[in-house]
Amino acid sequence: MANWIQEHVLKELIRHKTRRYSELRPRDIEGNLFMYHLKGLLREGIIEKTEKQYMLSKKGQQHVAQLSLSTGKQRRQPLVLNCIIAKNSEGEYLFLRWHRQPNTGLVSFPHGMMHYGEGSLSSAKRELAEKTGLGGDLSYIHTVPIRTLHNDAVERHMLVRLFRANNLQPLENTLPRTDTSEPFWASLNTIHPDDFIPGFHELAMAVDSDKLISITEIVVNN
Repeated sequence: MANWIQEHVLKELIRHKTRRYSELRPRDIEGNLFMYHLKGLLREGIIEKTEKQYMLSKKGQQHVAQLSLSTGKQRRQPLVLNCIIAKNSEGEYLFLRWHRQPNTGLVSFPHGMMHYGEGSLSSAKRELAEKTGLGGDLSYIHTVPIRTLHNDAVERHMLVRLFRANNLQPLENTLPRTDTSEPFWASLNTIHPDDFIPGFHELAMAVDSDKLISITEIVVNN
């Protein structure tokens, strides 16, 4: 939908609940060309027509919520991750070593992106099962934003929701997806800081020193 005519239509419908054809059509744009792009938005279900007026559909409302009002372009949003903290009786933490880009070879706590419409707790349980083949009792701890900067530009931006896991048990008929990551137990001091996904060593240090709640944000310069 990277078309300035369609972007113009959406900007109008962001600011107005309904608009007529004449109010949506930009000046000096030939009618057939404008109608072609207007019908494209109708076909995609982004807008709908009622009598002689056009308005955003429910799908369209969700779409424009992610757009910049000034540019009409989609805004990048922080990734929402659910992350699991588990520690065994030997003082070791449950980690993942990743086998996929952009994290190949790097280490983190088990985590994954929250799916649209999914609850935080159910998302955390799903990630724990998919990444480690384990289930357990999860309780919410804290949320920490992590930003990674490179040459003063934001390279990664994550909103990490942390859950503590207790009473871990292997799940029947559920094996970890070792094609993307591999779980392992290790003491924090046995892993070099540079081996972590940016921000996760700082996160692990805060967890290990019981200072997690005091952290409002982690910013890493690469």
